Amino acid sequence: MSIKALSVDFAFYGLLDLLQRSVSLVMVPLYTRVLTQPEYGDLDLMLIVSVVLLVLVDLQFVAGFQRFFLEYRADGRDRRFAGTVIAGRLLGGLLIAAAALWLGLSGHAEFKAIPSFAAHQTGWILAIVTVPVSLTYDILLMQTRMLRWKVWFAAGALSNTVISGAVSVLFVVTLKWGISGIILGLLMGKLVGVVLMAWALRGEIEWCLDRALLAPMIRYCAPLIPGWWVAFASAYIGRFFIYGAHGADQNAILAVCTKVTSVIGLFAVSFRSAWQPLAMAYIGDNSGERFYVSSMRLFSAGLLLSILGLAACLHPLLMVLAPGSYAAVEFYFPLFAVGTLIGECESNLQLGNQIARTTHWISVSSVVAVVINVGVLMWLTSRLGIAAAGIALLASALGRALVTYSTAQRSCRIPYDRRAFVLMAVGCAGLLLLGSGLQSGVLPRLVFSAGCAILALTVPWLMLESGERRYVASVLRSRLVRSAP
Repeated sequence: MSIKALSVDFAFYGLLDLLQRSVSLVMVPLYTRVLTQPEYGDLDLMLIVSVVLLVLVDLQFVAGFQRFFLEYRADGRDRRFAGTVIAGRLLGGLLIAAAALWLGLSGHAEFKAIPSFAAHQTGWILAIVTVPVSLTYDILLMQTRMLRWKVWFAAGALSNTVISGAVSVLFVVTLKWGISGIILGLLMGKLVGVVLMAWALRGEIEWCLDRALLAPMIRYCAPLIPGWWVAFASAYIGRFFIYGAHGADQNAILAVCTKVTSVIGLFAVSFRSAWQPLAMAYIGDNSGERFYVSSMRLFSAGLLLSILGLAACLHPLLMVLAPGSYAAVEFYFPLFAVGTLIGECESNLQLGNQIARTTHWISVSSVVAVVINVGVLMWLTSRLGIAAAGIALLASALGRALVTYSTAQRSCRIPYDRRAFVLMAVGCAGLLLLGSGLQSGVLPRLVFSAGCAILALTVPWLMLESGERRYVASVLRSRLVRSAP
């Protein structure tokens, strides 16, 4: 296994993850035109609340599953382990969905910071039912990945992507079912994916609740849970502040901004999907350190290229994604993009604590982040609106990254390339300066785009070592030769 193996897996899993996770972005041009701006703001918050419920019961079992599945497979206990994890998540999902439905239907879930349950009852019910389905889907998809069953991974991912997209369009455009139709389409896509993968894995799952197998994973995951909760809160709490203080219209603009920024997350998730199994396999390997350093350098350079390239094309992209009433997204994007980049890098920097099993530091860093985030939001939301959410995201990501890096290096020192980090900081600072000039009217839009393009073509390339540049260049040349007539 090597950087070459990482690139092969990234090409396969990355493409499928990109397709699967890009549905929400691809649908933005449709949703922002079929739904009114307040309706789109309501839809965004309803989907986020359903993810909040999922996070509450998730218990970081996906991370634990990745960490222990190969160990249990080595001694022949992987089938019982998989069945135990799936059954536990499904049971937890059903319980939290039942509790949420009771609160909503009894009138105890009416808050200013979220859409009214009474006004959107059908949509809320469908969003809540999605929780146990998603919990099951995620583990089944992870099991196919850990087994390296690429055909069935593709079947599960693509069936969800294609069906949820097609059915949502049918329901919202043809049948005029609005918010409820969109959520129903998303639910149906996940259900089909679950059925397909459950059938494919029927011989690889022994349905049970084996406490002996769960105990080591729970000990591993328990320190991660508070961090996972507060990290999620830190990422999404700004939406509730904006909705409560400025209404659904402004939340709709914030939603489009985060959808555009999610393109960066698509790259990160795709890369990490290929990287994590390899990173776990390299624990204790003599060549592991070199792999970790090189992969981190490639990851950070790829992230920087993503945000700068996206910024350079932002204006025409926004014209496609949404009506003119969403044009303000252009001003807020640099803050959210840089905050997202730092947050994604921080997730990879957790590796040292994962290897040393000092995962409590991951939770500590998350608590630091959420404290910073909430403090900035409480101080600035009423005055700066959406910009406050971007500043809060950036400040909290920086705080979390500093805590994670320092503690992870003490737990298990990995000699990361500091020169690459410095260049990444230069690229981020350049984007923020260009964005500030655009918002203040000092820089024309064309100068902003050109500046971002120049940074995208130079800084990420300089971050790589000479051998990595040659490898990237050879891959690009081979792709161009293949595509030539």
